[in-house]
Amino acid sequence: MITADLIAERAAVESYRDMIASIGPNDPTTRRVLEQILAQEAEHAENLTSLLMGERQSER
Repeated sequence: MITADLIAERAAVESYRDMIASIGPNDPTTRRVLEQILAQEAEHAENLTSLLMGERQSER
């Protein structure tokens, strides 16, 4: 389940990066909101990676 969540988070991160790139400097307010969401999603992905690594180490 953690692996599936991590895959989804990484897909979300990529989607937000694409949206930010397509907006460019044209809409700074939306860009800032998306950058904040991107930061949260990236943090979620990092947390899930840590959980997954912890699970793998405990299986050894």
